[in-house]
Amino acid sequence: MPIAREDLSSWIFGEEKTRRYTQDSPILPDVWLAYGEKPDAAIDLLLTPHSESTAAELASALALDLGGKDLAGEHIQSAQLAYSESYVVASLTFAQLIRLVLPLSEWWYKRMWPSGAETVGRPQIGDLDIESNLPGDLGTWAQRNAEQLQPEMLPRDERHRRSTETTELAWLIGLVGRIVAEKRDVTADVESAEAARTDYFELGVGLLNGLRYDPERVDDPLLWAVSRNRPGRTAVWHSTRAIKSDAVARLFDSSCVGLRWGVIDSGVDATHPAFCRRDAEGNLVKDPFGRESGTLGTRVVASYDFTRLRKIVAPEWTSKEAGASKPDLQQIENRLRRGRTIDWDALEPLLRVDYDEKYKAPVHDHGTHVAGIIGADWRTSDEDMPARYDLIGVCPDIEIYDLRVFDDEGKGDEFAISAALQFVRFLNSNSDLQVIHGVNLSLSLEHDVANYAVGRTPVCDECQRLVGTGVCVVTVAGNEGRATYQGESGASDGYRTVSITDPGNAEKVITVGATHRSEPHTYGVSYFSSRGPTGDGRLKPDLVAPGEKINSVVPDGGFKAKDGTSQAAPHVSGAAALLMARYDELRGQPEQIKRILCESASDLGRDRCFQGAGMLDVLRAMQAV
Repeated sequence: MPIAREDLSSWIFGEEKTRRYTQDSPILPDVWLAYGEKPDAAIDLLLTPHSESTAAELASALALDLGGKDLAGEHIQSAQLAYSESYVVASLTFAQLIRLVLPLSEWWYKRMWPSGAETVGRPQIGDLDIESNLPGDLGTWAQRNAEQLQPEMLPRDERHRRSTETTELAWLIGLVGRIVAEKRDVTADVESAEAARTDYFELGVGLLNGLRYDPERVDDPLLWAVSRNRPGRTAVWHSTRAIKSDAVARLFDSSCVGLRWGVIDSGVDATHPAFCRRDAEGNLVKDPFGRESGTLGTRVVASYDFTRLRKIVAPEWTSKEAGASKPDLQQIENRLRRGRTIDWDALEPLLRVDYDEKYKAPVHDHGTHVAGIIGADWRTSDEDMPARYDLIGVCPDIEIYDLRVFDDEGKGDEFAISAALQFVRFLNSNSDLQVIHGVNLSLSLEHDVANYAVGRTPVCDECQRLVGTGVCVVTVAGNEGRATYQGESGASDGYRTVSITDPGNAEKVITVGATHRSEPHTYGVSYFSSRGPTGDGRLKPDLVAPGEKINSVVPDGGFKAKDGTSQAAPHVSGAAALLMARYDELRGQPEQIKRILCESASDLGRDRCFQGAGMLDVLRAMQAV
């Protein structure tokens, strides 16, 4: 049965005088709460390596410990262990988390073990027999000192701290025992707090039983933090007139030829006519994958599928599912075993979506719609064009990199998104000139205030790093501006402030809210658009752009209208590309571009935390340089 969130929170944070804080242990609160809700489940986790270690070394050590059978007798394949440059991802049971992951942290050795702990080698997987008498066994030591430890168990606001050692260990035992009690359906005597505490203590000690002190790991920790691998979600028309990009095209004769934008999303249909190049007569090239004069027929110049990455990077027993060859598998396996960093050169051909007769357009239409706002070029004069008006993006000759992080159902996670951002850095660092000049992330992840400082989550950190390398990163404010409130008279609709989602909380990215597609001064900020400020008091969003009823293209030669900040962000991506196209010196200067776009925005007369600097105005931005 799931534990009530309030009940488990009191065990995690304590009560009154015994309050604890978010990062008192390497396992963050959202992880404890997840196991409390589903004690029997394997939870998908994101592991951050210690600053003195690497993701590869952490993955290698964990793979070694998982290499046989876990406590439940399940094979390692179920863990789906994989790693990127910065993080390790694994699906683990509660027993695996406590017995295999926690002992890799600095906290484990410096806060758990009593003074004079015996040095008896690596932690070992044992059974759950609480009567074990292994020397140096933490569980056995706790049993022998039960009289001292039990009164220290949380939550008890009347307890007194005797020592840091016993306080930390007692807290862990109590919390672990509380979750194991639910897993085993142990019914405690609810009328006796003492009896309940005894049950929890014995169960907590049981799971720690057999774990031993490793002297080699004390000064060489591998793990810093364990968090949830958060799910991501996918967060012209009249709108090009609203931002004045049509006027820019006429007045500046701007061309984005030679510029490339990464669309980190659900996939872009490379065969769509809207992305095909034009011949000398202005007609669409018939074969998107043909190469006339050495140039690919589609402006979607490459597609990579990061939803495959976890299977590819995993050890051999899961990599077979990724369709990789035996030599490739062996090379990846060897790198993992040796704790070597991820090799993007080897992974690139395995992630690439081949442009051949077997190519299939992405099923989910979100990424194609977003890419169309940036760079569609589909005219009523084109053959079989179904619309009654041209569908022209902000930059109709730009090239697109399709970086897929959502599957056919629109499901994705933080690990894949972070890996795609790392891959962009890899491509640019291995070329004399920038390969990808900017990226668009029309996606959002809910920020859980109990776990990370605002703007310092894994995906936010990756965005900050990418901006630091000269890549313009544009993302959404989120669609959390509307809320339903429950009052005494029932439910009612309302609005939410402080609702910016990740990675929009990252300081250096351009965070975009939504407004009306043609009458922004009249309607102001869209009802669904997330509002600022950020949870730590910074001004966000940075500006707003059209995000209501935006017509764009979808896979298999179609088009449709969509709403959301997902549609607002690509307008700003296009504007940033136009600035780079007109002024070469702005390439590689994302913070300058952000400043220009914000300073030239049109004030809508709304609160700064609602509209940001105002409505995107591309014409004014071009004239401001």
